[in-house]
Amino acid sequence: MALTCGAKCAKALLITFNLIFWLSGLALIGLGAFLLIDEHRSTLFRLFRVDENYALPQYLAYALIGTGLLVLLIGFFGCCGAVKESKCLLGTYFAFLFVILACELAIGIFAVIFQDKILSGIKEDLNHALKREYGKKTHVTTAFDWAQAKMLCCGVSGPGDYAESVWKAESIGRGDNVSKTCCRLRDEGEPDSHKNPRPLNETLCQNMDMKPHNPYRHNTGCLSALEEFIKQESTMLIAVGCGVAGLEIIGMIFSICLCKEV
Repeated sequence: MALTCGAKCAKALLITFNLIFWLSGLALIGLGAFLLIDEHRSTLFRLFRVDENYALPQYLAYALIGTGLLVLLIGFFGCCGAVKESKCLLGTYFAFLFVILACELAIGIFAVIFQDKILSGIKEDLNHALKREYGKKTHVTTAFDWAQAKMLCCGVSGPGDYAESVWKAESIGRGDNVSKTCCRLRDEGEPDSHKNPRPLNETLCQNMDMKPHNPYRHNTGCLSALEEFIKQESTMLIAVGCGVAGLEIIGMIFSICLCKEV
């Protein structure tokens, strides 16, 4: 059956769309992989764990990778359906797009829940982690050290949080009043400065009598900076989900138009 001009246009648009759709799938896979392997993000994510093995953002990263793989598969059906002008393949393509749209919606909802879940109890959770686990659990210690060195903050609400910590009570910090990453560091701009902190003036940094205006120590807590980090990560995930969902709706429209003509 000869295709009308409108059908030929729909066919060309659907093929072009699927090339873009494939690129979006690769982008989703890349973003998910980036969230998993980016050292700084993965370090900070350890403060927001749902169990002993995974942080909640890691589940989101795996969901992005899985969705990206589905997008690649669905794009293949779309191209085959358009090239072969097959109603069966186009119908399968439409059905898969509907399923992936539901997955995107789930990821978006998950991202919103992730933000609300974390932010609703972030202060209590961080206080517990700092006061009970800092210096004892490696993932908590590393995450706080990174946050304090890079976000230029100290503790959750401020340097005084360390006074009630197991880290200080058990002299894990060898008599220090605050972690060395709370101090202004000589190598502040270096990416690994939190791993081997070298304070500008450790004596004055550890002086709690100078607490309000100590120029050698970060005097604000990390709570606000960590809340902003969570909001930014959630917004990025929601924006990605909305963008891909928009592409899927366009693909569904093109597939319906072409299916009517073949």
